[in-house]
Amino acid sequence: MGLGRAVLFGTLAMVPGALLSLFGWILSGSPEDWSAKLWLSCYAPFFGCVAAGVMIGWRDERSPDLEV
Repeated sequence: MGLGRAVLFGTLAMVPGALLSLFGWILSGSPEDWSAKLWLSCYAPFFGCVAAGVMIGWRDERSPDLEV
């Protein structure tokens, strides 16, 4: 179940990642030519959201923080 949930959360995290990447591209001035600074403003938010979604999905359901 952990792998399936991690893939699902990672896939769902692509939507906010794409929006953050678009926002970063607009904030960087919407340049026509590709430069190294666009790696930080376009790729980092996208893959960061995907990685966060995978990490959240991979966590064990029996977390001690959620015990009642």
